[in-house]
Parts: sequence; C-alpha cells; structure tokens
Amino acid sequence: MYIAHLSTAITLNQTVLNKMIFQKKNGHRVVALCPEDEWTEDIKAHGIEVIEVPFIRHSLLHSFTSAALRTWLVCRKEKFDIVHTHTLLPGIAGRVAARLAGVPVVVHTFHSWPLHQPRGKAFTLAYKTLEVLAAFFAHVILFQNADDLRCWSQIPGMPQKKSFLIGNGIDSQAVLLRVQTGAREIIRREFGIGNDTTLIVMVARLELYKGHIMLMEALHHIISTANHKIAALFVGIGEDRQKIEEQAERLGLAEVVHFTGYRLDVPNILVASDISVLTSRYEGVPRALMESMVLGIPVIATDVPGNRTLVRSGENGLLVEHGDASGMAAALVRLIEGPGLARQLAVNGKLTVLREFEEFKVADRVEEVYKSVLDTGLPRIPDWYIEAVSDHNCFPQVDA
Repeated sequence: MYIAHLSTAITLNQTVLNKMIFQKKNGHRVVALCPEDEWTEDIKAHGIEVIEVPFIRHSLLHSFTSAALRTWLVCRKEKFDIVHTHTLLPGIAGRVAARLAGVPVVVHTFHSWPLHQPRGKAFTLAYKTLEVLAAFFAHVILFQNADDLRCWSQIPGMPQKKSFLIGNGIDSQAVLLRVQTGAREIIRREFGIGNDTTLIVMVARLELYKGHIMLMEALHHIISTANHKIAALFVGIGEDRQKIEEQAERLGLAEVVHFTGYRLDVPNILVASDISVLTSRYEGVPRALMESMVLGIPVIATDVPGNRTLVRSGENGLLVEHGDASGMAAALVRLIEGPGLARQLAVNGKLTVLREFEEFKVADRVEEVYKSVLDTGLPRIPDWYIEAVSDHNCFPQVDA
C-alpha cells in the first residue's frame, strides 16, 4: 500500500511517527504530508519521505486555501492508496481535498476531541458543521477513547457507521531501552535536586489547557501547609510558557519548578522522578502517562476524557477532578506519605500498559481497517472491535 499521513510536522513527529515506521517495516510505502520544518528531520532520519503540504496550526484561512489546494495537487500526482489525516484543521481540509482528488481510502484519527475545551458558540457551531461535512468525505473515522467517540456521535448528522474506537499505545520496549544507566543521578544533578527531595514531573506542551497552573497551585498548597521537600520539572515547549512561568513567580515557586524545554531524554527524566502528573482538560490517550507507567512511576491525572481511559483511580494511579488544586495536593501528599501505595500503583500501572496499550497492536488494527476499505469500499466490523464494544458499551454502529 502507498500510505500518506497528513498533519502538521510536530504532530506527525510526536504522535504518529512510530506507526509510520511500523507500516514501513511491513513493506508499505509511507510518506508524510506536512510542512518542512525542524520537526521533519527525525521523520526523514527514519527513511520516511516528506512531501511539503503547508498546514499551519490554528490557521483556518491557510488550511482551506493554499494547504488544501496543495493537498489536492499532491494526491492527484502521487495516486496514494490511503491518506490518513490527523488533528483538527489538517483533518478537515485534508479529508475533503484527498477525497476530491480520488484517493481510494481516506481515514481520519481524532487524537482528542476539541470541543471538550469550552469554546464560543460561533466556533462550536462552525466546527460541528465542518466536521459533519468532513466526516462524509472520509471512509473511516478512528477514535482513541470512548468519551471522544460519544461526543462526536451525539452531533446530529454524523455518519456513525464509519466510526471505530482504535485505542492508542506506546512502544514499551523502545521506551525502556532509552533509559540511560544512572539516569536518576544524572538528571537530578543537572537540576540540583537532591535524593531527599520528592521530584514531580509533568510532560506536556506549555499551553494553558494542559493545567500547569492547577499543579502549581497544588505545589504551593503543599509547601505552605506541610513539611515536604519537593521540586517539579515541567518538560515541554509551548505558546503559553511565559504565562506559566509568571504564575510560578507569583506563587513563589521559582526555585521549586524547573522548566526543561524540549527534551530528547524524556525516559531519563521520568525515572529520575517520583511522581508523574498530568492535569489536562482533555487528552486522547496520553503518551506521557503511558511512558511514566511502563517505567514504573506512579501517576496522578485529572479525571477527564483520555486520562480516565488509562488510569483507574486507586488501582493503577490516582484521578482528581479537573481544576481541583486542593484535591491534587491531597493526592500528591497521599503518595509522598504512602510509599507502599505509590509502589503498588506503579506496579499495576506498568502491567496495564504492557497488557493493554501496546502501540503495534493499534497499528495492526489500523492496517486491518485500511485493507477492509481497499477490498470492499466499506469498513467491516473486525473481531477486536466487538470486544471493545462489550468493554465500553457506547458504539451504535455495532449492530449494522
């Protein structure tokens, strides 16, 4: 098969690259349709061709003009068997352009559902309208968690029989192999954090919806009310870094919270940490938590779509209400003061990822969907999907 994945370069690099590598190893020709920027270097290093399609995050005008036209032209020239789109605007414009260009199979994956975040009425109406249109131009719509699928299905006019819960996962062995010998000591030395300090890590883009401020308020509460020596690493880059850093200053956390920027050694940072936290408003199924869990780090997350697909509170991690900084503080103290609980959650978390969230199982499912549509023009309900239906009880198309 000749497969093209279409999105922004950062999305393809950070969330789709392993699946592209897997498909290439299976003998398929795989290309990336995205802007040429610093994020494409790693894609090319894995032998995956990049064809420039200039989608820009959050640019509606650009997505539906030059980027959509370029997508149509490339699809007409290359004669792809499959175009697989990802993320919001590339997903809408890319589906329409690819289908109009005559691509036999057009697939879209939702990595998260954007309307979980409060939006204005105009945006919500416009997005729902565009998404209904784009859904009809796709052959298959894939979702990573059941909450996103439910929300999408509730929009009037959605072609629900095209939707499938595909899940998400990580390459667990690759993550484990990336850990450097002595990583805990190396990372703690780099940031001046002693072994007597509880180190909390959050790996997430520095954007306000990820909830860094909620975590900082929890840290401020712990420092002001309990005798615990703590530090935190915020790993990532993003457009709201200045606002988040300013809030750290206002809360008196400038010496507690360390901003690492973009890092290539995230597994090392995770094993140097004692607790991994994710305070997002919504997720798909978060890679940062999966990587933390497979490395044996106990996790605390907000009880929101995506996070709760992975974390079962009290069994393999802890969940707290989004925005509840005092609840987050209590959960952190519970693990700091309860090392036995922290160890048990860590053990169960690792087992959960190894058993249920293996990336190559997800990649196999995606290929099965591709082949079904190529062979018949329609997606068929595979055996693994029947099992997913029984687990989540939320998929109306199963009776078709």
